Amino acid sequence: MRFIYIFDPLCGWCYGFTPVVQQLQERSNGDMAFDVLSGGMITGDNRHPFSSMATYIQREHTNVESMTGVKFGQAFLEKLLPSEEIMDSEKPSIALTVFKQYQPENALTFAHDMQVALNYHGQSLNNDSTYRSLIKKFSLPEDEFISRLHEEHYRYETNQEFQLVQNWGITGYPAAILDTGKQLYLCARGYTPLDRLEETIENILREHNSL
Repeated sequence: MRFIYIFDPLCGWCYGFTPVVQQLQERSNGDMAFDVLSGGMITGDNRHPFSSMATYIQREHTNVESMTGVKFGQAFLEKLLPSEEIMDSEKPSIALTVFKQYQPENALTFAHDMQVALNYHGQSLNNDSTYRSLIKKFSLPEDEFISRLHEEHYRYETNQEFQLVQNWGITGYPAAILDTGKQLYLCARGYTPLDRLEETIENILREHNSL
């Protein structure tokens, strides 16, 4: 059985939902495999400066905080958000693809580390230096990782992942799919508290086992 978490590194509600998925993983005691896929929320012609979203995010971030418990840092809200830095999902998504080549079992942790770097510390996910600092705790080869981050092969793989998510009909993030081995079930659309997520999974398994 596989839990597939579909997120985007720039998605504020995903920032709030990743800790829920981490708790679910801890409570599953190894009975369920966990994958993290990137959806490609802001790519190509959809890219734009953070400043163009500043008014909306300044208003919305308090809803994310109150519902999920995560915190947005002043470095993000006061420095990065009003800036002309470009919002682009592709590079952090490629970083996740590269990371999964090394330590797939820690992909969820790395995904959350990227979210904290962005939303709390206000670090740009467009900069190589951000990833150099993030991978230190995982003892990965820094120069090799950064080199792979710029290889067309990993960009292609990441865009294939975007396409897979699109083919599933998922256009909003976060989302989650339960793969029973025989069928895929959508078990979360948008932020979902842990108790409701576990209840949904139990209901899916009950229905699946009765078939």
